[in-house]
Amino acid sequence: MIDDKYYRYAAEQMERASREKKKYNGYKDKPERICFYTGRPYAERHEVFPGRPNRQISIEYGFQVDICPEKHRELQDNITPWAKAENQKWRSTYERAYIDRLMDEGEREEDALQSWMRLIGRNYIEELIPR
Repeated sequence: MIDDKYYRYAAEQMERASREKKKYNGYKDKPERICFYTGRPYAERHEVFPGRPNRQISIEYGFQVDICPEKHRELQDNITPWAKAENQKWRSTYERAYIDRLMDEGEREEDALQSWMRLIGRNYIEELIPR
């Protein structure tokens, strides 16, 4: 049976969620963005980790790549073998960088991986196995 305490908690969470401002990639510096693959200007910013919470995390932690619109669509659709391989490469690269940064700050690799799993929820490096 759902009680009054649940409804108060749910209302508090909804209020908190509505107060949190969503992060987004603006267009102010778009002319200076250069595509990683083609070198063309006016690149779009690709968030490496998709999905509502992970996109926000990608923006907050800088898990992003500047790429031209054509490559961006291909990576977002994730249909071609190239896009699948590139997405996996970027995800494992950013995971490794995150784990290495935590290890430089004194954490053990296992603890850094657990921190990553709490942040993103998925491991992209095959050699690492979460506990």
